[in-house]
Amino acid sequence: MTSPAITVLPGATVAEAAWLAALSRLKRMPVTDREGRLVGVVRRDALLQALIRDDAGIRAEVEAMVEAICPPADRDAVQVAVHDGIVELTGRMQAATARRLLAEIERIADVVEVKNLLGPGT
Repeated sequence: MTSPAITVLPGATVAEAAWLAALSRLKRMPVTDREGRLVGVVRRDALLQALIRDDAGIRAEVEAMVEAICPPADRDAVQVAVHDGIVELTGRMQAATARRLLAEIERIADVVEVKNLLGPGT
């Protein structure tokens, strides 16, 4: 145990608590009220897991990008799959649109990799 104890208040964000736990190398972070009374404990791995978006959330964001970036004719010709943060695009799309879409997808924080399996559009 460190002295003084490293704690977090209940109103702290998940990101703040995770950052503090990681910097302090704590596996468990005590949560205290303003008077210093213990109100709970949160595990570092639970904090970090809360910061990672699941594949369904990533897929929804990628599909929204497809809707926003691609012309209507290309939207139905593209399939999106996400597994363990890896986005796979299949189907057909114009090269310029594909480049723009891929660049936007690569900027998504939780995307590990983008597999471009798109063929040329008609």
